[in-house]
Amino acid sequence: MARNYFELFELPARFDIDLKELAARHRERIRVWHPDRFAQGSSDQRRQAVTMSADLNDGLKVLRNPVSRARHLLSLRGISTDEETDTTMDGAFLMEQMAWRERLEEGAGHPEDVMALAAEVAQSRDAKESELARIFRGDQAADLDRARELVRELQFLERFTRELDCAATEAL
Repeated sequence: MARNYFELFELPARFDIDLKELAARHRERIRVWHPDRFAQGSSDQRRQAVTMSADLNDGLKVLRNPVSRARHLLSLRGISTDEETDTTMDGAFLMEQMAWRERLEEGAGHPEDVMALAAEVAQSRDAKESELARIFRGDQAADLDRARELVRELQFLERFTRELDCAATEAL
């Protein structure tokens, strides 16, 4: 099993975490474990500092991002999102994505259209993140299946949001 980053930062294992608190805990721990502090130490101490610094940085990266945080919570419960092998998605979600892509193509070159679509996608993403927060407060098996679906949907929305950002930049 992968390292439990919530334990590493002494945070509760839940979706809705305080990102400022996470950053503060990262800063205090990286100060303690920074490899430069162990430059004169034994090879074991230097190796441990490098490993711990890498774990702290990886943990910050995972917990700071909502999709990777949810994926981590699922993995701690023994659930894989199987992005590489499972390509099935909810039909309604796929239809919504197709409609958004068509709107992006039609709105290319029109900043106001791209910005309106970006706001709609952000609203959808926020709703899915709120649902994840609710699910991880409960922890029922059926809900964890839904959490798995939401993670996969949010991964798509992350990619699409990057495309929207590029399209908005090009339209300006």
